[in-house]
Amino acid sequence: MKRGIHYFMLITISSSFLISCSNNAPKETKLIPKEAMIVVSIDPNAFKEKLQNGGISIDSILSKGYQKDSTKPEDQQKVADFRNASGINWEEKIHFFTYSQKENKNANILNLLFSISDSAVFNQYLNKLNWKDKKAFSKEDDYQYLPLSDNNILAWNKEHAMVMIYEDKVVPYYDTVNMRFVIPEKKDNKKTMLTELSRLFSQKESASIASVKEFGKMFKTKAEGYVFASSGGSLAALSGMPLQLPKIEELVNNNYTSATVAFEEGKIIAKSVTHTNPLLSSILKKYAGPTVNTDLIKTFPSQNINAIVMASFNPAIFGGVLKELEVEGFVNEFLKKSGVSAAELYGAIKGDIAVVVSDLGVGMTEPQTRKDELSLVVKKPMGKLIINIPAGKPESFKKVMDKITARGFAVKKGNEYKSGDLFGQMGIYMVANEQGIIIASDSVTYAQYKSNNSKATTNNEALNYFKGKSTVIYIDVANTLNGFIKDASGGYYNSLTTAKSTIKDIMGSSENFSDNSISSVLEINMQNQKQNSLVTLVSLFTNIAVDTRAVARREKEMEEKLFPSGIPTVIRAN
Repeated sequence: MKRGIHYFMLITISSSFLISCSNNAPKETKLIPKEAMIVVSIDPNAFKEKLQNGGISIDSILSKGYQKDSTKPEDQQKVADFRNASGINWEEKIHFFTYSQKENKNANILNLLFSISDSAVFNQYLNKLNWKDKKAFSKEDDYQYLPLSDNNILAWNKEHAMVMIYEDKVVPYYDTVNMRFVIPEKKDNKKTMLTELSRLFSQKESASIASVKEFGKMFKTKAEGYVFASSGGSLAALSGMPLQLPKIEELVNNNYTSATVAFEEGKIIAKSVTHTNPLLSSILKKYAGPTVNTDLIKTFPSQNINAIVMASFNPAIFGGVLKELEVEGFVNEFLKKSGVSAAELYGAIKGDIAVVVSDLGVGMTEPQTRKDELSLVVKKPMGKLIINIPAGKPESFKKVMDKITARGFAVKKGNEYKSGDLFGQMGIYMVANEQGIIIASDSVTYAQYKSNNSKATTNNEALNYFKGKSTVIYIDVANTLNGFIKDASGGYYNSLTTAKSTIKDIMGSSENFSDNSISSVLEINMQNQKQNSLVTLVSLFTNIAVDTRAVARREKEMEEKLFPSGIPTVIRAN
């Protein structure tokens, strides 16, 4: 039964990816509650169109996958039936969304929402599937449903269907009477799920995410994928904090991020806009930051840079947030014992940060210091790391570093602060002086970086891309994968090799705050710049799918050999 559930969900997700109201929000999104934290929408028809323009059909993709894999004919037929005889409307968008249950802060609800072209065909398709208990098919006023497991249910009406997964985190507690930890019994979640489904299938549009203008506006842009995130979901977590901050809800609520994902020639491009509420907008406007300082990455002791992350901000924004929340006095009182104020803490830094990683790969065998099961892990990823954080106000920086030294994290030698025993035990090599803090992977990398003898071989296109941005990220995907391919295990060698020859690099950036919003962009650049990126990725997707199925089969075979009668409940539970 459980395998059937996973199979159903897997096919739904993979097939929707491969195949193909006045406010622009799709009509089915009225079933998504307004408090949804994240909504991911994909347009199967748009995917299908891009593939067809590139001379590729879904059938050819599947055929290619089957040729490289010994998938059973009956499994192939299941995929074909799901695509062509399930009653699912592949012309409409498919939505994944999650939200927290109001009555249970430990519960999270995941959902897959899709449209139905023919409810009779959909019912017929479901009845043909090998369900353990066909009597489980039931009907409510607004929908029909079929329990798939204790925490999983499928529900549908004439137009739409929804798969709901109810995640209720079991939180152990300490029984002070019997002096022992207790793990609460697993609850029957069926009633709760039905309550949630009844609410979603009957809710008014005003109670749905479709009523949020920023959500509907997102769909005005033609794209293959859409992502919408709301800050409202974090209010439940904040309400559980022991300290309730004044105006925290006003600061956090009604901030939205919308993003579109499009497959273009030679690249995948994701554009996002974060819309901020009036209070947060006023803070961001008042404490607008500078742009990234590329001087921090002009030198680097390696020709093999894997990734760069940089950010630039006005440190005074932390003080602005504390003042708006009316807790600046409380924070300073809390910090009094440490001997520094909040203003001195954020004043110690300039607001620039640069992180550079290079030479990633699988390192040498680790020294074996123990003779237990942990000694089986004999290799670890190795590389070089530099984190550069320039100093802010000299007096604040010195005061903060002196306090860090007093607590044993650093040792002062002349005008410099170096890693103490505590930082050393954490594997951190640090040197700080009036210029700022530099954290390195090791002392040799630090010395080479400070010598300024090695000019960083940074992609010129990336450097130009960084100019005028508040945050940036660069990842050399091909170079990074190359460091791991030679030691690839677990059956994913073909996938890694194909990925290296498919994806070139990733570049992302964010602008400074403007017009009550922050704009960002993320580009995944392909090796083949002349072909649509979706068409380029087909071979990679095929190899990953084949490798994944092969690994799953090997694991299943091993499981059956070890436990011919099935995995014992005790082992599976743990």
